[in-house]
Amino acid sequence: MSLPMIAHRLAKMWAFAVVALLLAGLPAQIQTAQAQATTADADQESASFSVTISAIPVGEFSFAVNRAGDAYAVKARAASSGLAGILRPFTLVSSTRGVERNGRYSPQRYVSQSDGARGGRGGELAFDDGVPIVIRADEEPEPGAPTVDPATQKGAVDPVTALYAVLRDVPRGGACQLDLRLFDGHRGSRMTLANPEASGDGIVCTGLYRRIDGYPAKELAERPTFTFLVSYQPLPNGQLRAVELSLDSTYGPAKLRRN
Repeated sequence: MSLPMIAHRLAKMWAFAVVALLLAGLPAQIQTAQAQATTADADQESASFSVTISAIPVGEFSFAVNRAGDAYAVKARAASSGLAGILRPFTLVSSTRGVERNGRYSPQRYVSQSDGARGGRGGELAFDDGVPIVIRADEEPEPGAPTVDPATQKGAVDPVTALYAVLRDVPRGGACQLDLRLFDGHRGSRMTLANPEASGDGIVCTGLYRRIDGYPAKELAERPTFTFLVSYQPLPNGQLRAVELSLDSTYGPAKLRRN
């Protein structure tokens, strides 16, 4: 699920007092694309964010990742909180593994499973030479949405890989240089980060998410693109760290702020 789709669903579910869909981290040993990474031979990174809609707390986000050479493995958990968490608790555990070389991500396996209000739903994608294979889809296609042939989505990445690529620590010279195609089992889209602008000691990147395939014609006509901003602050090691992601949703400003 893309960043704009997450924000839209969060806002919509809050408005109707149901569950807020978010991401929250699940620290654990993760099977990498090449081998089981250990503390001795893997780079590890984790992050935790709070999520708000119109300044109202609705959930949390975090992720944990192990890297061994070019291989990466990310494990994440989606959960509602606040009033939404009381009325309709929801959790989504997701993981992905793949290879990243020179900024190009090649996922190999993506799995998600939900509990609570949407219990029993989940998705699974495999990738064969960059072509996604749908083993299970996260949800039913939207009414009126055209069917997307996965064979046309070669080179696309899964939702968790995309979120990791946006929110991971990056070298200053590599910030705001992201161009990804996404596929979630039903829909194809494109997400970019560009146009770095100085903001104090850090920078702000402008993101653009564009719906492409698998969306009802009405949705494409109403809002084919979403713009979002990612704010980065410098770390002592010279890298930049994402501290906030913000975008306007149908129900108000949505923000992910790093804890």
